[in-house]
Amino acid sequence: MNWKSGWLLGLLGMMGTNQSPYTPEGPSHAVLAQPPAVPWAPSEQLNYHLTWQGLEVGRLFLFAEGIEGGWRFRMKLEPTGLAQALGYGLEAESQVGYDLYTDRFWQTLREPLKGTTRLVFERQENSGSKARVVYPDGRESVWQSPREDVVDMLSLVYLLRVRPEIRTVYVVDFPKLAQGQLETLPPSGGLVGYRFAREDLLVEGWYRLDTQRTPVRLIFGRDFGRLRASLDSSR
Repeated sequence: MNWKSGWLLGLLGMMGTNQSPYTPEGPSHAVLAQPPAVPWAPSEQLNYHLTWQGLEVGRLFLFAEGIEGGWRFRMKLEPTGLAQALGYGLEAESQVGYDLYTDRFWQTLREPLKGTTRLVFERQENSGSKARVVYPDGRESVWQSPREDVVDMLSLVYLLRVRPEIRTVYVVDFPKLAQGQLETLPPSGGLVGYRFAREDLLVEGWYRLDTQRTPVRLIFGRDFGRLRASLDSSR
């Protein structure tokens, strides 16, 4: 077993705890002498209320923090009402370099009547990228890609704050790497929107046209339907 496969196994084991699976150590992008300017604060927090099929199902929190050589983004859902009763849950963490492409990413998805699916992704220096998925019934699968210019559903939200002109993206997904085109949506209510839709994966974001390019509305979709997040506050 090499160190990369060991890292993946260790990370999956830590997902069942409250520990953050990322530490400053480990391979990442080369550290740039001058990191590029970004529109978010070093410790930004965005707070959203969340709906599913028109029902209030909880709150969603996004966090961005600067780390050596890049940024760490986190997403956490706090379910309420029906979603809490059914056991729905979503949590993710992404570590990116200054180019905003994903170095490491993990996601835990708990779905009613289905169970928990876990994904761990890692960019492998000069040798593409690799992901491991553990399904609710215990089955495991691994996929690999020669591509390194990869984003995940969380880092894509931030990439579009910096590079709204990007069109072709490769997005980490459970069964495989999803390739597709970003669609620019007609402006609405002073916001500009972008959509990535591929098979059963949907990521859509609506941004203010200001210097922060704050994501005001987010939509995440899979076979369970669409989760819609609307910004309440930020700090």
